[in-house]
Amino acid sequence: MKNRIIHIWLIILVFTAVSAKAQQFTEYEVKAAYIFNFTKFIKWPASSFDNSTSPYVLGIYGNDPFGSVIKKIIGTRQSNDRKWIVKYYSRPEQIKQCHILFITDINQSELRSLIMHLENKPILTVGDEIDKFSQQGGIINFTPKKSPKRFEINNKAAKNARLSISSKLLMLSKIITTDEIKF
Repeated sequence: MKNRIIHIWLIILVFTAVSAKAQQFTEYEVKAAYIFNFTKFIKWPASSFDNSTSPYVLGIYGNDPFGSVIKKIIGTRQSNDRKWIVKYYSRPEQIKQCHILFITDINQSELRSLIMHLENKPILTVGDEIDKFSQQGGIINFTPKKSPKRFEINNKAAKNARLSISSKLLMLSKIITTDEIKF
């Protein structure tokens, strides 16, 4: 009888593990969900939108690591009663109307140039695990999966961009202090 109970529990554990594995998400599905949810904890100045129903513009700078995932995650949803538009950029001067700029595959020199181009504009810059991203003026940088915090925030850069980040979001992040910022 005892062996039968152990056998049943082992079967339940195996099926639970298989079920949990089937529900795992890819890295970029998780990052897309984070980006979508950042809008719930960040306020943009009213002047950064044409009106109260203007969409969020998500820009992707560099190679697109999301593929169809980004449109699957945010394409049909709304955040703060706003729809979403996704645009793709390869040069700083292309960026005109953008609320969130996801940046990937960029060298340090190009990053400095991009950050300077965006300086004081109400654009939430989000780095894809870019070395020294927040220290150079980027606002949010995803950190490697094994990091205790999944992202870091440079709140001084956010304030310079006239973005207000909720303390709830700040508590979930590693805060980059002004002493660490190198422009």
